[in-house]
Amino acid sequence: MYDNGMEIGVERRYSPWWEFRWFKESKIGKIWRIIWSNPKLIFNAIYSFFMGLRLFGIKFYRFPIIVDVGSKIRKSRKARLQINGRLYLGGRYIGEQSGNGAYLKLSRNSTCHIEGRVKLGPGVRVILEPGANLTIGDNTYITASSVIHCATGISIGRDCAIAWGTTILDTDFHTIIYEDGEQNSISKPIKIGDKVWIGCNCTILKGVTIGDNCVIAANSLVNKDVPPNSLVAGNPARVIRTGISWRA
Repeated sequence: MYDNGMEIGVERRYSPWWEFRWFKESKIGKIWRIIWSNPKLIFNAIYSFFMGLRLFGIKFYRFPIIVDVGSKIRKSRKARLQINGRLYLGGRYIGEQSGNGAYLKLSRNSTCHIEGRVKLGPGVRVILEPGANLTIGDNTYITASSVIHCATGISIGRDCAIAWGTTILDTDFHTIIYEDGEQNSISKPIKIGDKVWIGCNCTILKGVTIGDNCVIAANSLVNKDVPPNSLVAGNPARVIRTGISWRA
């Protein structure tokens, strides 16, 4: 029904403010849509806030850690967690593992150095024994269900990609005594260079040095040093090809 060109009896509807075009295209609008589609982000932000406050005190405002709900950090009072950048715990890297939190344990007198942006995916377990030293470089990520057990020292360089199910151990946990009375060395440090790609379900054992720009094929067991720019595979791993490079 119309009167003088105006429609009568039809209620005019106004769009809510979050549907305005200017809001949708703004940075705040984009953040709003992300939060609206994933409310868990709010809980993660609150959890990260209180976790940072507990671990770093007044420096928490830098948000040095972003923690997914379900992830845990257990730190002895005499342990040191040094983050020169940002550490991400948990997240959604592998769909089936998205519900599992990451776990980081620092025993007394142990030190964990984080340089730059480092991601520990869902289900990842990192354990530092008393007096151990762990260093992880910038732009390195470790995906779901991997385990790093550090008894002496483990160094992981920059731009490394460590796939799911990988185990890195710098200790045998037990002593082997031979007939002549000689004993094995339980722990030896591990050094992984820059830009190393470790495939899924690999095992890196004590005393190993992996050079820069290497690729460790899936399901490999590395118990000897790997020269730079090498592709290794097998159990135990052997050099398949040299002079290689890789990119994500």
